[in-house]
Amino acid sequence: MSATSERLRRLQGIRRGRTAAEAAETRIQAQPEASASDWETEPAALEALEEGETVENSAGECYLVTRHFVPLEQEESHPQALREPSALGNLLERDPSVLAPLYPAYRLDSCPDFRRSAFLDIETTGLGGGAGIYAFMVGVGTFEPQERNEARLNFVVRQLFMRHPGEEPALLTALADLLQGCQSLVTFNGRSFDAPFLRGRYRYAGRFLPADVGPPEALDDDTPHLDLLHPARRLWRKRLGSCALTNLERRVLGYSRAEDDVPGSLIPHLYADYLHDGDGRMMQRVFYHNREDIVSMAALAEVVCGIFADPVAAGAGHLQPLDLLSMARLQAELERLESAEMLFRAALDQLSGRAHLAESFDGLGRLLKRQHRWEEAATVWQQWLTTVGGPDSRPYVELAKFYEWQSGDLTQAAMWTQWALHEQEKSPAQNRSSEIQTELRHRLARLQRKLGSGG
Repeated sequence: MSATSERLRRLQGIRRGRTAAEAAETRIQAQPEASASDWETEPAALEALEEGETVENSAGECYLVTRHFVPLEQEESHPQALREPSALGNLLERDPSVLAPLYPAYRLDSCPDFRRSAFLDIETTGLGGGAGIYAFMVGVGTFEPQERNEARLNFVVRQLFMRHPGEEPALLTALADLLQGCQSLVTFNGRSFDAPFLRGRYRYAGRFLPADVGPPEALDDDTPHLDLLHPARRLWRKRLGSCALTNLERRVLGYSRAEDDVPGSLIPHLYADYLHDGDGRMMQRVFYHNREDIVSMAALAEVVCGIFADPVAAGAGHLQPLDLLSMARLQAELERLESAEMLFRAALDQLSGRAHLAESFDGLGRLLKRQHRWEEAATVWQQWLTTVGGPDSRPYVELAKFYEWQSGDLTQAAMWTQWALHEQEKSPAQNRSSEIQTELRHRLARLQRKLGSGG
């Protein structure tokens, strides 16, 4: 038995919920004369649809559903778990600290792996904060030893659910215990929403909680916290536009959810309906949605950390051309100049489209310029203006600067300055800059004076 399971059973007195057969038998006994049509239209108990356990603790009761995602090499592995045959094992080998230089606030430098991470996602009754908005479901995914072989780990998703608002103290109490011992948090937009939302709920519900229960350390600002939304945007927004988790599933992980899923925007309304009529059928779809969010976060964490661990190798196999450009810019930002250059060049080999090519030439030229590799940079700028074309003065300006200050060829510098001014003047109105034109005219006048005076 895993440590977390044992802790829940010991401290919270979990009792097993009714199975679907038990619930159906109870309903038949209660209504022996019910017709088939009556049976089809009456509300379905949630416990009959999502088999779980009732958590009893000193703050009351809530409901817990647990699903085990076993290693994928076993026959019984979940068909949707982590999408690739080796993904679960690879995730355990990934190092979240590779993202530490890019996001110092995440504190990932002290997080060597995901073995003691909590993958967390919440479902709420609304998007705002305040005393009247609840997290009615909290899903937590963790790695835990298998009962029969502690050397092997399962990915376990536990979903705490409050069947009515009065169960919130019990849910928060159970969550505090569930997160005990977790050394890092993994979320999708959780730094902005999930973690502060839950801290707020502990604050609002404080007088209803046991004296020794408060926000778990895993939710603290100084706990290592990988928010996958931010690196996902840096990597894929240029290509995908939307970095919603379901869009990343389809276009990065290569996975589409079943029809059982429900749009996140409808979830607060579905919970309100459940509170009104007690029908658990739509709540079953919310459980599915929350569970898939957590499993997808695990898959996405594996991909993101793999890319950042070896971006050049990832570029050869997993990044599309626009992703290469995004990653090249990130590597340049991190002063990883060699890998940035390789990625810029790979992007140029694969990209099409004037704007994206121009961005790639510009990035590569700046990178070479920073390293004082002037001749190579000049070659890139010439390739830029001959390959991309169009009214863009930037490569002409860079060549003018190169010939004036590095080569000392004032005639060439004046020629490229004139070309830059010409490109500026014929650019569409929205692309013209009076400031740049003034600067170019000033540069041209200075060069002509130098040429007139013999240099």
